Amino acid sequence: MFDEDTKFASNYELKVLNELTGQNFQKDDVILLEKLSGLDYRKRVYIGNDQIGTLEFDLHDLEWKFVPSPYFYTIAEPKIALKYTKKRLKGKYIKEELLENPEEYNALLKNDFEYVGITIGDFLGVGVRKDDRIKLKDLSRKKELEIEKMPEFLEKNKERMNEMVENSINILEETIEKYKKKGYVINVSFSGGKDSSVCTLLSKEVMPEMDVVFIDTGLEYPETIQYVKDFSKKYDIEIDTVDGDNFWDNLEKEGIPTKDNRWCNSACKLMPLKRYLKKKYGNRKVLTIDGSRKYESFARANLDYERKSGFIDFQTNVFPILDWNSLDIWTYIYSNDILYNPMYDKGFERIGCYLCPSALNSEFLRVEELYPDHFERWVKYLKKYYPKEEVLRGFWRWKELPPKMVELEDELGYNGERKKKIKRITQL
Repeated sequence: MFDEDTKFASNYELKVLNELTGQNFQKDDVILLEKLSGLDYRKRVYIGNDQIGTLEFDLHDLEWKFVPSPYFYTIAEPKIALKYTKKRLKGKYIKEELLENPEEYNALLKNDFEYVGITIGDFLGVGVRKDDRIKLKDLSRKKELEIEKMPEFLEKNKERMNEMVENSINILEETIEKYKKKGYVINVSFSGGKDSSVCTLLSKEVMPEMDVVFIDTGLEYPETIQYVKDFSKKYDIEIDTVDGDNFWDNLEKEGIPTKDNRWCNSACKLMPLKRYLKKKYGNRKVLTIDGSRKYESFARANLDYERKSGFIDFQTNVFPILDWNSLDIWTYIYSNDILYNPMYDKGFERIGCYLCPSALNSEFLRVEELYPDHFERWVKYLKKYYPKEEVLRGFWRWKELPPKMVELEDELGYNGERKKKIKRITQL
């Protein structure tokens, strides 16, 4: 049904949706969010198979916005009623002679709003305010929408999840057997995120006694450190914690980490991991079970089930949940009441370093709300090279800006200054 990675709305996302729409969505309501391309957070919002709008974080205004679709007005009251006509109205400004309720229309224009629901015969539409007029943006035939409850959804998808689990278990059994015969040692990579948690528990079904490795970069959220301990205790899994190299010691030498120059991943994770593996296993080769999924990013879209590490020459990775989407992961977690990292309910999708350039900018600003000391330390450094307004909008996250960020840069008037700053940064 969905082309991109899709998930249940988290507690935080439900809170944002409720504030923006005036609705009262509950935790056990199945509200689905489908990832879209954009400057930052941008997702279609679904009830069942029907889109009710788009939720996004606006980098220009630094605020959350909800753009309704016609079906949103099956759960919210449309304010404007039009007389039925065979004329094409989509994309046109509403004319007064078509109004069924001109008094309400005129009263509405005195208020501050951007979108409004419109009803016309068997159709629902979205009106967009343009100064003192309203343009009809979209039209869809009316239908009833019913919000499904989580227990019903989980029961309905039970068979699919059983098939997904069976396939992943088969991959694990076959791969572990093959590499054991080759003399490899086996371990599991544990990040503290949802995918690695599911992957670790599936691995335990195949190999009850296993080495599990967590790398503490020194930039983890406090909740993640506690979650690793809680997960280890609840599922009786011993997790080795490897300390990453100090980020701040490397910062002056390497410069600001960016999406296109993530030196921090090597310094804080891969190098310490390589030393750990050498120390623990000597000269033996290693098969690492990894929870990466192809739907997570463009970089992982073409992964095969097995891949030799590009950084650690004696390590091979296997990805048993490669074909799972985010909805599968969460369905498995909820169906089995699996302990998950509480950061997901606080507005984070990426569980890792709090200053990661690959995180969404909306998540970066959540750090300011939840961990002001961490945030201020990083912002203080970034302000050596960027004005705070640029820092808050995430311009530091790229060495070379993608086209959409260049457009935003032009809108905000930062272009000329940025070129000077980039020159300074690249000279570090």
